[in-house]
Amino acid sequence: MIRVASFLSPGDVRPRLGAAEGETLRDLTAAHGPDWDMVRALRLPPAELRDFVAAAAPRLPLAQCHLLPPVPAPGKIFCVGKNSKVHRQELVREGMLKEDPQEPTGFVKLVETLVGEGARVVRPDGISTFDYEPELAFIVTRRAHRVPQEKAREYVGAVTVLNDLTAREIQKQEVVSGTKFWTSKNMPGFCPVGPFAVPLFEIADPYDLWLTCEVNGEQRLRVSTDEYIHRIEGIIAHFTRFMPFEAGDVIATGAPRGTAIGHPNAADLYLKPGDVCVAGLEGLMRLTTRIVAPGEA
Repeated sequence: MIRVASFLSPGDVRPRLGAAEGETLRDLTAAHGPDWDMVRALRLPPAELRDFVAAAAPRLPLAQCHLLPPVPAPGKIFCVGKNSKVHRQELVREGMLKEDPQEPTGFVKLVETLVGEGARVVRPDGISTFDYEPELAFIVTRRAHRVPQEKAREYVGAVTVLNDLTAREIQKQEVVSGTKFWTSKNMPGFCPVGPFAVPLFEIADPYDLWLTCEVNGEQRLRVSTDEYIHRIEGIIAHFTRFMPFEAGDVIATGAPRGTAIGHPNAADLYLKPGDVCVAGLEGLMRLTTRIVAPGEA
């Protein structure tokens, strides 16, 4: 299976492109030149991308590479909200949601919140209800504007994992004030993404995958992507009626049921300094985030 990464090797200042192969990365930048990036590679037809990845390339130890988000500098990170029936019920029960939306809804995570594999993310002072939200995300590879649903898949090239870290007490205040998901989702480091991009042609059905989350080795959730209400085709068709997505944008398709807030013992499950949170797509990738106290990042 092709798993493409953006990374820095020791001494690099410019992101490189690689392909994971066991415990190594094939250095595709060394093989093909510095003008190749993630979006350009994902635009290649399947046979050409396979040849691109298979070309003779130096192999670097994965452990010595710094894995960046697959698209290190996306134009926007767009998140679909309230896209799980059970998670909606969890939010309603906790006073985080009042409406029952009948169409896709969304919000933006600031690009400045973006971090990659192994990032150390600070739980800010005053935050005690720090939650994890592993999400299936798609990478846009062509400008999409006024795209019909039946053609929407042509505009995305790969899937990845996004962990929509959220300060629940701030989210609840925002719901009460009417500002909705903004500060609670946009503190520094609150958007781990990666570590790989898996081309769509490698996946029989993106809605036959398992989203997972572990904290300190304990499985917290394992939920089928089949539970999403709105799928990527409908999401793209709905939002691009008026708002374009650009190549390199990341679209996260929503939190599943089973995040900390969904449990009666949520206070025991919220992330705290010292925790290691691993969000994943089972069999495809695992995204590790280390939670630290202020001053430890």
